[in-house]
Amino acid sequence: MSDPSFSEVYLKKFTHHNPHCKISVEEGCLVIGNPWGIDDARIKINTQDQEFIKDLNNIRLNPKFDAVFHDDTNTIEFIWSYLNPEQDEYKEIIDRKFLVHFSGEQHECYFAAPTSRLFKISNGFERLHSDTLNKSVPQIKIFKDSQRLDKCSENVKEYFKGKVPRNFFIKSNSTCYGENLDALVRHINFLLSYYDRHSPTIAIHHFDDSTQLKDCNPIRQIEGTFPAALSIQPVDDIVLKLMEVAKNSQSRFAFLYYYQIFEYAGYYYIDGSSKRALRNYLKDPALINCEEGKISELFSLLSESNQNDDVKMKNVIQEYCDPSVIWKEIENDKDFFSTEHSFQGGFELKPLIAMDTTEATWKAMWMPKLYDHFTKIRNSLVHARERRENKVILPSKANNKTLNHYIPIIRRVAEQIALKV
Repeated sequence: MSDPSFSEVYLKKFTHHNPHCKISVEEGCLVIGNPWGIDDARIKINTQDQEFIKDLNNIRLNPKFDAVFHDDTNTIEFIWSYLNPEQDEYKEIIDRKFLVHFSGEQHECYFAAPTSRLFKISNGFERLHSDTLNKSVPQIKIFKDSQRLDKCSENVKEYFKGKVPRNFFIKSNSTCYGENLDALVRHINFLLSYYDRHSPTIAIHHFDDSTQLKDCNPIRQIEGTFPAALSIQPVDDIVLKLMEVAKNSQSRFAFLYYYQIFEYAGYYYIDGSSKRALRNYLKDPALINCEEGKISELFSLLSESNQNDDVKMKNVIQEYCDPSVIWKEIENDKDFFSTEHSFQGGFELKPLIAMDTTEATWKAMWMPKLYDHFTKIRNSLVHARERRENKVILPSKANNKTLNHYIPIIRRVAEQIALKV
């Protein structure tokens, strides 16, 4: 049987509460790797500092927040900055205190000087090389520099003159690590901004939990090769602008902009048979007499063409779009479109096709199924009322990654409409 490790002897509670951290001992120092869940930093503490090492068992480091959680006082300390108390922007904030009553619990919220634990942690904080784009707790460096001014440049020393350190605290009557924590922080952020537009708010880090979903790689050339000659007919300027904005937007907004093209084109759409009937009617030489029967016939024609928006949108897609072209985009991502997908927020999207669907079967069933898929997604993106039915697509990286797969086909449909509207 092997001897117990350093962490098992001295940091049993800390390792249990912070499973993302990697504990080791190097050259007389306790090293805490991945302190906030990212491999871009570590914390080094001299092993001789036994008192503080034992005190670490009262601490949690939650990767979602730039903060230190103090178990023994039910307090969360969010790391902030050094501030000039005479500066107008901060003089009213710097010692602000208020109470929040949320879900039957009372929480003391206040700005105050950092704890000695925070200073100890920041003093041992070291930034490491990492491929990650977002650095963990970037604001902690200022608290480290403040403790070693003798080693800092004159510019850094000048920065600290007249400033005081401040962090933001939430102290609860009982533990505040439960399911309500995210909701509590988001509500506090909302109230901070509502009552003071200059108030800082708490950063909440959202991690992409859709790593199992393959990235979307749309086909490059729909015709195989670029055409040798093109004849351009002017595209409606509003449609063209929507296309341009959608192309440069993230998937959530791109989807809505492309869908707006359906709405715009559908609003002005009159199907071909109605146009022909109306054109033939207007060619009637006897129309000038305004006979009762002719007037009734005209009203009948206009009523038939005055379909509801939903029907007109379906018709404009069916008339202007080539299902074979759309099929190329779907076939390119067949694994995705033949699978059911769940979005954060509760919206469930059934498979668009079966795995054995062919181009021939797609052409036989593509409408109104494709339109229905588009509309369900659109409604779950924009209608808050859908929440009562658990059919919301929340704004998150995971949801955006899933929506990315729908962008090539809705874009292709919108482009075909743009060329013919």
